[in-house]
Amino acid sequence: MQQDYKKRAFLSKDILLWSILILAFIACFYPTFQWLNYKYLGHDSYYSHGYIIPFVSAYLVYRKRATLRLLPISSSHSGLILIIFALAIHVLGVLGDINFVSGFAMVLYCMGVSLYLFGGAITRAIAFPLFFLFFMCPLPGGLVDPVALPMKSMATALGLKIIGLIHIPFIREGFRIHLSDASYLVGTPCNGMRSLISFLALGLLLIYMVRTTIWKKFAILAMIPPMAIILNGIRISILLVIAEKYGQKAASPQSFLHDASGFFVFIIGFLILVYIVRKMDEAKSGYL
Repeated sequence: MQQDYKKRAFLSKDILLWSILILAFIACFYPTFQWLNYKYLGHDSYYSHGYIIPFVSAYLVYRKRATLRLLPISSSHSGLILIIFALAIHVLGVLGDINFVSGFAMVLYCMGVSLYLFGGAITRAIAFPLFFLFFMCPLPGGLVDPVALPMKSMATALGLKIIGLIHIPFIREGFRIHLSDASYLVGTPCNGMRSLISFLALGLLLIYMVRTTIWKKFAILAMIPPMAIILNGIRISILLVIAEKYGQKAASPQSFLHDASGFFVFIIGFLILVYIVRKMDEAKSGYL
């Protein structure tokens, strides 16, 4: 009887602690959720994949359920310190109106909760799914733009090389391309950052799910930036061909073909990544 009473008391305490941490998370980070939704829905967003990231992380945790059942549940005070640190960063982000700081603080909060409620062993086992949540946090323009501009320049140059090979005349003025009967501006969505960020997330996910040597994993990640530039250059060339053959409106950002070309490039990139990972995966190893 006394043992049952202690078990019920522990369970009630556990539920109360869970409730406090969840309610604190919702209350503190609700404005961050609104900001994330705004960023994901933006026309020039690099993070439209952000909605699926938590579900992918949850699935990765679910796949390890057999391992997690064998690990001891404990409580680490370092988790409580990380929770307080995350909330402090969030407060600074709110006071400074720096939303991306709050986004990263939200992920740190989840890591702290895992440490505090489940301990170091379980948190280490789900370290990658927790880390993967950072891919749902948009980076500020000041960090993205210095990378996006040279990527757009290289992709544009490649796209023009391609249409030059098929003898489509053009005149380039910066990022505005004049064709015989149309003029096309290589805008923000065509800078390749969306592909780069999506492929980095996808690449990390794929190499996490296979057993292979560490140098091969780094080699796969190193291939992603040039692959994003090449695929984006191909997409620009496709849009320029569409503009030349069917008019400027057919290749405009509001057209179906513009969006379809982006989806086509993503699918091709996905298939290339899967092929590379499978080829570099050691023959004696299998999927986790």
